[in-house]
Amino acid sequence: MNKSSIFYIITFIFIFAGVSVILAFLWLIEYDQQNYTNELNAKYSLIANARLLYFSGIISEKEFEEQTKNYKMNEITEPKNIRKILFYGEVLARVQTNNGLIEIISYNKEVYLNIIFNGKIFLYNDQDYQSYRYFTIKVIAVVVICILILLYIFIFKKLKPLKALKKQIDKFALNKLDTIEDVSNGQDEISQVANAFYLAIVQIRKLNQSRQFFLRNIMHELKTPITKGLITLEMLEDNKYKSRLEGIFNRLEILINEFAAIEQITSGAAFINKKKYNILDILDEAKEIAMNDDKNIKISIKESFFVSVDFKLFTTAIKNMIDNGVKYSKEHFLQIEISKDFICFKNYGDKLNNSLEYYTQAFTQGSKQKDSFGLGLYIVNTILESHCIKLEYNYQDGANLFYFKNLENIIIKD
Repeated sequence: MNKSSIFYIITFIFIFAGVSVILAFLWLIEYDQQNYTNELNAKYSLIANARLLYFSGIISEKEFEEQTKNYKMNEITEPKNIRKILFYGEVLARVQTNNGLIEIISYNKEVYLNIIFNGKIFLYNDQDYQSYRYFTIKVIAVVVICILILLYIFIFKKLKPLKALKKQIDKFALNKLDTIEDVSNGQDEISQVANAFYLAIVQIRKLNQSRQFFLRNIMHELKTPITKGLITLEMLEDNKYKSRLEGIFNRLEILINEFAAIEQITSGAAFINKKKYNILDILDEAKEIAMNDDKNIKISIKESFFVSVDFKLFTTAIKNMIDNGVKYSKEHFLQIEISKDFICFKNYGDKLNNSLEYYTQAFTQGSKQKDSFGLGLYIVNTILESHCIKLEYNYQDGANLFYFKNLENIIIKD
């Protein structure tokens, strides 16, 4: 059990309370036993001394009765019972006086006062002895402990739905919306929170379904004219205008497929299909998709290596960095440095107006980027996060430096 868990804290509190109650009752029993023993000793001492004084003739019978009238002491006269008590009884205390011998005897949960005077035995049973006294305290202690245990079980049962709710929240964090269930089973605050959470998930499911339906339909509608355009181009004679139009249509088709993939990964619907690829193959594919001249890009790499990535998504991320790097460079030139520690995209231009976190959000852009939807770095960052790679930015000596860090998460070691 996690030490920071509320269940751990509650368990610790109840264990502490239970131990404290047990120790308190043990102390109470010990304290009461000592006091009651002192009371009995005082009472028996008074009765025994009075009886010995009466036997000695120092006080009269009336004076003896006056001194012992508040105590119920029944004299045992049956010789058989006297022998049984004296033989089997446990002597708790014995006092030798000038006038005789005094003994306190415990037998069969009863207490007896034995006075021996001039060789004669006078045995008395204490009618006021509270044999149930300590048993009652023990019963009360057991009842209190049982109440604490029942209270603990009740509270634990009331808080138990929190564990079920946490599991559902964990599913939400993993984007497993379809597996989330309604775990509310009462009218208390926890059940109300669980029910509200489930209703929110139901609403999110509806929104996701609506968004996916909309995107699929709009992409289908966009692909139709592109396909018709490509078919129409096949009917035209080969010339430079046909090549340009064909490139434009192919570019539009690539962009639509790209946004479809990005929509899937951002919604968590896509399966990241990681396989082994050479970093140079990924870079070549990204350059081809970006459709930039080689004169606009310079690549520096010490040695090639293999990575485990989703080819389509990772090439999309690099392609977007190439597009942005060339487009927003003052010289329309981008330098790419590749190593096993990082991939760096360097271009000379103005420093970003805001922090990198601002541009990695959807539909955010710089003040001079009017012809952009502001999705470039958002798409890049989303893809990198799916591969456990970090995007970092630095501005140094008039150059914008964008880094892909933590490449050890994708590099395949030989």
